[in-house]
Amino acid sequence: MVGSVMEPTHSTITCPHGRECGACTLLGVDYSNQLTQKRGVLKKAIGKLDSLRDVSTLPCLPSPLIDRYRNRAKMAVGMSQRGGNRLGYFRSQTREIVDAPDCRVLVPELLETTRRIRKFLAIARGVPRSLRHIDVRCGTDPGRQHLTLVFRTKELPNFPLDGLRKQCPSIDGISVNLNPSKGPQVIRGSVKPLWGEREIWVDHADLRLRVSPAAFFQVNLALLPEIHRLMETFFGGGKMLADLYSGVGTHGLALRKGFEEVFFAEGNRSAIADLKATMRARKLGDYRVSAVSVERGLAKLKDAAPDAVVLNPSRAGAEESVLETIARCPTKKIAYLSCDPDTLCRDLEILRRKKFTIQSVQPIDMMPQTRQVEALALLTRA
Repeated sequence: MVGSVMEPTHSTITCPHGRECGACTLLGVDYSNQLTQKRGVLKKAIGKLDSLRDVSTLPCLPSPLIDRYRNRAKMAVGMSQRGGNRLGYFRSQTREIVDAPDCRVLVPELLETTRRIRKFLAIARGVPRSLRHIDVRCGTDPGRQHLTLVFRTKELPNFPLDGLRKQCPSIDGISVNLNPSKGPQVIRGSVKPLWGEREIWVDHADLRLRVSPAAFFQVNLALLPEIHRLMETFFGGGKMLADLYSGVGTHGLALRKGFEEVFFAEGNRSAIADLKATMRARKLGDYRVSAVSVERGLAKLKDAAPDAVVLNPSRAGAEESVLETIARCPTKKIAYLSCDPDTLCRDLEILRRKKFTIQSVQPIDMMPQTRQVEALALLTRA
């Protein structure tokens, strides 16, 4: 099976912060070369396993946008040399904050908001030193943004919220997360609303998807239609589709018209609440929802008996127990969307032992200018 590939853009992006920031490590590399490199990363991961050395990779699916695509900014807050607040990204392999007011990958409206937040933090009084991160994101409408303030305290400190709101007119909702841990995770634990709207909205596949601050969603919306077109062509249709690690239901809802029923499994409570809200709003029926982690809900998965499965796990990949349960179901087709080539290859090796045939593996460039490689693997079983 051959996936379609959009014509790569021969273009080079530069950024004034590229040398210091370290987040976009492929800045200055021609985009067609970036795609070649990412295909090479996936081929190298496949080549590490003897059982997969006969598997070839398709050309990398390019992003329609190679800059100004990212709809989420997670930024660190710290003290500047002058004693004020400093906002930016961590320098690669360090905890040093690099100011990046001209970041090339952020959606322009989001970039403007980060500039306004930076200005506010520099001049405002009463900003507690316990503020450790800001997380600002947008959906389909970049003019409607949600901000999460992350503090390193166990209790909510006083914060000049009204002043921040006046400085940032595109923010229509603010939440808070208390994260006293010393780890690198930006948001840890529950996220609670402080003011305004409680979510962002993404219009996709004739649906309006609700996305809460603690729920995962792709940072590059431009590639979703093509990814779902590839999945839809591959599946064709069927009785039961299982969307595992479903998040807010992005894939299962987009593919729902080809199946009689859809089974969703997700352990993130915010994402499940978003999924159910979307289904209620559109009065969607013929759906089953398992509101526990995929690994804890294997009995429900087995009972659903899907003939088609979408897998979209975190970087850790799928646990072997999940793959074994899929193999015991009447599953004929699997679309595995991965964000880590090594764990993808590990799981493909397991699925091959379970008599699945790898039809294609295609790298996807969800994050241009970075070394991040995502991939879509399509598998069948007779």
